[in-house]
Amino acid sequence: MSILQRNHLMIIQEVAREGSLTAASARLNLTQPALSHAVRKIEMQLGVKIWRREGRSLILTQAGQWLLSLANRLLPQFSLAEERLEQFANGECGTLRIGMECHPCYQWLLNVVSPYLERWPKVDVDVRQKFQFGGIGAILSNEIDILVTPDPLYKPGLNFTPVFDYELVLVVGSGHKLYGVDRVTPEQLADETLITYPVPSERLDIYTQFLQPAGIAPRQQKQIETTDIMLVTVAHGRGVAALPRWLVDEYASRLDLHSIRLGEQGIAKQIFLGRRETDGDVQYLTDFIGFAAAPN
Repeated sequence: MSILQRNHLMIIQEVAREGSLTAASARLNLTQPALSHAVRKIEMQLGVKIWRREGRSLILTQAGQWLLSLANRLLPQFSLAEERLEQFANGECGTLRIGMECHPCYQWLLNVVSPYLERWPKVDVDVRQKFQFGGIGAILSNEIDILVTPDPLYKPGLNFTPVFDYELVLVVGSGHKLYGVDRVTPEQLADETLITYPVPSERLDIYTQFLQPAGIAPRQQKQIETTDIMLVTVAHGRGVAALPRWLVDEYASRLDLHSIRLGEQGIAKQIFLGRRETDGDVQYLTDFIGFAAAPN
């Protein structure tokens, strides 16, 4: 059985380029006799005549012309593949798959991704906003490389790095009765429409850390998926929401909103980036965490 090898294509390409065995042997770092032997061996292995002699020149046969065309297409791909594999090995190239378990974190993530892409031009970023998916399962099953979450679940094989501190606050519109107050109690929300992301209440801090410990539930809960629509709805007096203070501040120039501390002490939170411990030597991944943790 004839087996076409990469070195066969390299020899065919160089002999065609140089027009003689003597010139091609120098390019291939072979002696002229060694290249002559290689040429005969290629034809024997492939079972087809590739060259014919015209004086001191080697002219490609029809089969040789086809192989040369193949070499011109494939050899650059081999070179590119080797370069990419070396970059993968050195952590310089790849796709960074980021899973989001934090609705408002998308706004924060934009500020991290932009300088990161400038630093890593050969790395792509794929953000997966499956807000109700099992983030821990996704990272353990290699569906994603980094998990953005405010609620890390520590498991063997995973590493979580805190990268951003924030305060969860209540946000109200300009016409709301609580507009202008500094702090709010759980009881003051008993008659409110609470607007939240489409996440179970057991995963919402406004419930688990504020309302439920006081035995309070809002009069109504309304779920809205996008931050923009949520804040426009709040600004128009259709309800209240609990969001990071920094996010509310970003919208303050466009919408008349007011942030209120939840309770006397407030609710302090952190954004964490989770990764697999086995990815600790992937440079473009660890560098992303460094970008995220750096002060803005």
